[in-house]
Amino acid sequence: MRQNNQSPRPGRRFITPFFAGLGLAVAVAASLSPGVANAQDAEYAAIQQAIQQTAGAVVQIETIGASASQGELTLGAPISGTRIDDQGHILTSLWGLEETPASILIVEADGSRQPAELVARDFSRELVLLKTKPSGSGNHVALQRKEKVRVGQWAIAVGRGIAPETPSVSIGIVSATGRMYGRAVQIDARISPSFYGGPVVDIEGEMIGISVPMKPEAGSAGEKSDWYDSGIAFVVSAEAIASRIDQMKAGKDIRAGKLGIVPASKMPFSEDRTLSAVLALSPAKRAGIQADDELLAIDGEAVRWNADIKQLLGPRDAGEVLKIKVLRDEKELEFEVELAADIPAFRPRVLGVLADPQGESLEITHIFDDSAAAKAKLQIGDTIQAIDGNKIDDVDRARLLVMTHPPGEDLDLTVLRDGKPLDVRCDLQSTPDTVVAELPKLKDPIGEEAWEIVPRSLPDVSNKSCLLKPKGDKGPQLGLLVLLARPGTEKLEPLVEAWRSVAAKHQLAILAIGPAEGDRWKPAESDVIVRLIQQTQQAINVAPQQIVVGGFGAGAEMSMLVALRDRELVRGGIAASGSRPGGFALSENDPGSPVQFLVVGGTEMPVWGRVIANVGFPVLQQPSTEKEPLADDPKVRDAVGRWIRSLERI
Repeated sequence: MRQNNQSPRPGRRFITPFFAGLGLAVAVAASLSPGVANAQDAEYAAIQQAIQQTAGAVVQIETIGASASQGELTLGAPISGTRIDDQGHILTSLWGLEETPASILIVEADGSRQPAELVARDFSRELVLLKTKPSGSGNHVALQRKEKVRVGQWAIAVGRGIAPETPSVSIGIVSATGRMYGRAVQIDARISPSFYGGPVVDIEGEMIGISVPMKPEAGSAGEKSDWYDSGIAFVVSAEAIASRIDQMKAGKDIRAGKLGIVPASKMPFSEDRTLSAVLALSPAKRAGIQADDELLAIDGEAVRWNADIKQLLGPRDAGEVLKIKVLRDEKELEFEVELAADIPAFRPRVLGVLADPQGESLEITHIFDDSAAAKAKLQIGDTIQAIDGNKIDDVDRARLLVMTHPPGEDLDLTVLRDGKPLDVRCDLQSTPDTVVAELPKLKDPIGEEAWEIVPRSLPDVSNKSCLLKPKGDKGPQLGLLVLLARPGTEKLEPLVEAWRSVAAKHQLAILAIGPAEGDRWKPAESDVIVRLIQQTQQAINVAPQQIVVGGFGAGAEMSMLVALRDRELVRGGIAASGSRPGGFALSENDPGSPVQFLVVGGTEMPVWGRVIANVGFPVLQQPSTEKEPLADDPKVRDAVGRWIRSLERI
């Protein structure tokens, strides 16, 4: 942490991002008029006073947890806490408290320690309520405010995570409200993890809220704290806390409310408010909301475009009852829905057919052996017109309706065969756990000799990259396999050259990427990988459903991180069975951005593969006896090609 203990002096006026204690570096320019100088002196004095009246309510929190090795105890990194009343209640961040530690200690400014118990957690807002004995000092912050938080007002963060005897201070401004899908206030100030759980107040000392690590979707602790490096921070508002604090004091955990709908559009400012699917066993499904309904309002608030859906649902908690208004068959309908804390994990269902994703109609081009489609006696050349009564003319829409169909219920299809409509009932299956053995030959494939390796790069990073692609302009649609090199790999060209025959056979472009530093991959490089994929999409015609990331050594572990973090872009991840992926967020599979995984090598599913499968991700395995299957086993490489093509399966 950069600190500044400089006292006010004549000269330019500045406020550094971090402050230690109350040594605020604020100076007033000598050339300013006396009136302006007096105003800034008053402002400085007000900031000091706000810090002084807040600092007494801020404590340091230490956690002691049991490690996995024989009950050994480990000391967690200290964070800050905020006393909110004189009964001993302390609010802090969920950082380090996702699981209940063996011991929680409150460290006062004088160094004294006392135990605390965990009362409740707010998992949606990253908050924890603790209870310890009253301090007797009367120092606490009030959750009530005289007026709403305004963009542009001072934001003063106070913490004791570094040293309990001296508060740390960071000063910025409120830059936005309603961020993180309506769950947070954004401030432009550098907030390190040591500030988490501490208060953020305005220049009058009134509570703005509690500093927390937060990102739009659930993430690992490291991912959430990455925002610190960007110079912005997030604060749960005092208003949001005050409206829920009684529940937490009563020992009730709070979780985000889930509705269970899938919007048709992924563009945030699209005016298409149609629902492409409703999850099985979800509150929306039970209430009677259907696919193809147009979402008009959520609890009386109009839905103007797609972004409004997440913004209006984001701050809602499980157990809340909402009124959902939709348009169906030109009639407005209103449903009362109680949001759920959990919806059974989405596990994709499959019909077992392929259709041309660029075709004008949904004509079946291939039927997989032993699939639901084969058992229902569908035929190549049948054109799917409707699924469960919903008219279909788009492959992605058909895939989504099939994937989200309730388990145990038959799927009703209407197909066109020989010019006549035909109703067919199918018993859907789960995604197979092995790679399909055979696929139809591609029409007019581009031969091996017509492929070339070209260098790729980004102007602002040092990561090396190269791309195996057909010569010439964009050409036909291709799958894209991204291979992340083992740290220390000097040349990437041989890595992609080994895939030339598979690339030509299955029409896959191969993008190899190396780490910026030769000896390791860093989690932050996932953004570089995404940017290189997006750059490749501009250079060649990439099939969106066939973008997969794999790797070698630590590159394999990095590929899992990218596949789980960047689901809007990536559709699959590959890792060797001996890999040890970790440090990534593991939220459930999302029907709007479904992802599959392929384990290569070994004969038994590794533990991490079973863990991922438990939250709904299809995990397939391709056995191999080779130590480095992606590099050394031609059968594995061909299986990877087949698997990537099969991601188009409906």
